[in-house]
Amino acid sequence: MKAPELWKEVFGEAHPPGEDGPWNPEWVHPPSLDSYKGVSDWLAPDFYYSKQLGWTATAIVGMIADFALTYLQGDILEIGVGISSIFLTGLAKKFKRKLYQCDVEAGKILNPLTVPGYLSEDSKFYCMASDDMFAKKEITPLAFAFIDGDHNYAQVKKDFWNMVPLMVDNGYIMLHDTYPPTEDYVDPQMCGDVYKLRQELENDKRFDCITLVGYGSYIACTLIRVKPVNRPYYQE
Repeated sequence: MKAPELWKEVFGEAHPPGEDGPWNPEWVHPPSLDSYKGVSDWLAPDFYYSKQLGWTATAIVGMIADFALTYLQGDILEIGVGISSIFLTGLAKKFKRKLYQCDVEAGKILNPLTVPGYLSEDSKFYCMASDDMFAKKEITPLAFAFIDGDHNYAQVKKDFWNMVPLMVDNGYIMLHDTYPPTEDYVDPQMCGDVYKLRQELENDKRFDCITLVGYGSYIACTLIRVKPVNRPYYQE
């Protein structure tokens, strides 16, 4: 879906005065364009390793998702649209998978959608709360899912458990902002209290968990593998 079409779906015919905006099919959102150009200098055409970002920020999402999609059948879900979306968009095209993307802030989808390559018009977009998205029951089985929406333990926990039944055997769920280095980072505008879910899942025998922490950085991700339910010895 193109940005003007999605705008009308979300907001109807109304838009602020002026010619610039996602309702204009010729307009490109300058900050989104800058972000895309900065990220998309790839190591190889179909290997989504950013020469500029390397292993920083959410670039690790691209590497892990590439691995997961290489070996697993299933689609992709992202809660919280951002830099990670550039990687997942490319991987959805590479592996010919469906990509579902959800954000409560419509602008985080509409603005990047004006930049070719940042998001794909073939993706299924949900400009709404993730609870409302799951309630629609439209998500197909998932090989990889990424949660980077509300940095709130209660909401992230709901998102996680809504995803679990949708994951294929050995499917991967990745949580962002799971390792605040100091109490200053336990702030909703930074990591929030997502780390509480990480701590719970580390003690849950139904999952394998590993937290990937960059040196001197709060940008940490926890990778959760859903153990196959048809292999009871994994649950011991």
